[in-house]
Parts: sequence; C-alpha cells; structure tokens
Amino acid sequence: MAENKKIVFEGYSRRLDVFAADELADFSRAIVQKMIKDGKITVNGKKVKPSWPLTPGEVVEIEMPHPQAKTDLNDLIIHDAKDFFVLIKPAGMLVHPQSPVWEEHPEAVFSSEETLVSVILANPPKGFDLSTPRAGLVHRLDRETSGVMLVAKNPEFQAEMVALFANREVHKTYHSIACGEVPDDEGTIDVPIGRVAGGKIKASDVGREAVTDYKVLERKNGFTYIELYPRTGRTNQLRVHLSWLGYPVLGDWLYRGATAERLMLHARRIEFKHPFTGKALKFEAPVPPDFKAAWKRVTTPEK
Repeated sequence: MAENKKIVFEGYSRRLDVFAADELADFSRAIVQKMIKDGKITVNGKKVKPSWPLTPGEVVEIEMPHPQAKTDLNDLIIHDAKDFFVLIKPAGMLVHPQSPVWEEHPEAVFSSEETLVSVILANPPKGFDLSTPRAGLVHRLDRETSGVMLVAKNPEFQAEMVALFANREVHKTYHSIACGEVPDDEGTIDVPIGRVAGGKIKASDVGREAVTDYKVLERKNGFTYIELYPRTGRTNQLRVHLSWLGYPVLGDWLYRGATAERLMLHARRIEFKHPFTGKALKFEAPVPPDFKAAWKRVTTPEK
C-alpha cells in the first residue's frame, strides 16, 4: 500500500479537495472528499472542509488508505479450497465499491464504506494471489441480497469460472418471498429485460434475453415462498421478472414490492463442475434468520 504524504502547499490559492484530487490522481473526487470529511486529509494538522482555501505555506497531510475491515472474512467463508473459496454475503453489504477506480488501484477500497472486496483484501485467505483481477470476483449479488458467492484465488481459476458463467454452466438457486400468491406451481418467465432510455432496468422488447424458471414452495396469507432458477444472468433479472409476473419481491421498493426490513431475496445454492477436475460441486447458504422472520411476519394473520 502507498505511503502517507506530507506536502507544503505553494502557488495560488486552491480548494483543498481540488488540490488533493490532483495529488491522488488514481482516486475519484468523491473518494477524496470523503477522506477529507473523515479527517484522513488535514491542513496544518487540523480537520477542515473540502472547500478549505489553501494558502502558501500550509501543510497538507494525506493518510493513505490501509487494509482494515470490521467484518472478519473467516466468519463468512463456508468452504476454502486450493483455487477458490465460498462465502455467505450478508444482506446490506456491497460486493465492491461503486467507483471503478478500485479495479486498477485496490487500495481505494479502504477509503469508502466496507464492501466484500475490502473484507477480502484486508485479510485474504491462504493461497490467495493478490494479482488476481477484481479481487477474485466471478459474479456478484445486489447489496440487499444475501447468500452464497464463489471467489477465485488465482487468475487461472477466475478465467475458467468466468467462462463457465458465460456458457451458462453454473447453476444458481434463489429463495424469495413474493407479494401475492403465484397461481402456478411452477413455470418459466422468458421476457427480455434492459435499461430503457437511461431509466431503471425493466421488461422490454428491446432488452436482452432473460429466462427464469420458478417453483412455488408455499403460499400463505397473500404471499408466496418461491424458488427461482435464473438461466441467464442479467442485472436485476429476478426482481424484474417477478414484478413483470405481477408478484414483486417483498421489500423491493424499486419494483413496487411491499415494505420490509430489506429485499427478501437469498442466493440459496450454487452448482458447477470444477473446471480443472470436472468434479460436480454444490454449495448452499442456509436461509438467514431475518428472512425466516419476514416470512413468519407476513404469513401470520393479524388478530
């Protein structure tokens, strides 16, 4: 990781955030402003606003981001192998920072909110190759989606898994709570989805192919416990498809689902053949307590 910086400002007066952004060319302006607000960038040893007007002779100190994480990666890992590991991502955690800067400069992940990537890089598991692009990611989950994820430990395995995903040879199963009682016990939603005119992603004839199979596990009190099998991997696919069907995910405010503590979507299972050995593998993430509690709440008749 980069060393801390101490710079004596010279020249015409400039805003602190503008000056710091020039010094930290690899970081976005938003990240620099957050560093200032967090006291990681100071003037004459004092915390100031991003708009602080620098004058000649003032000392700007920059504390570069260092590996640290509140969450212990070991608490998330459920399987650790030579070429990969499998973990359970908690709901509410981003997989990676929203700014793409981190892909070229991994230290940037420690200057924003905690993400799965920052947790991985702060304490990588045994055998993890730090040169692996994108911290070993081969797929992702939405912030509010919980469940099983696979992460590669080296570039070779990562490339093979990316190819398996592209060829639809990785099979994923999700559990969800849908608003309303889905009438058919099972079915297939074959509806293209895409981002239309810069708006939100939704079902559209001009979208990309998107296919989801489903099976109803239980219906009760106006809600459905449903199992979903995405055959394609489009962004927001399951949420869009259930909304299109008329039964949005509980807690999905974007697609008009009823209010809940969070989006009730859980990545339950992932199955694939090991790209090097051909062995069939399956990993599962138990349904979390908050998900079970939400199902109990919405299916218990009011007295």
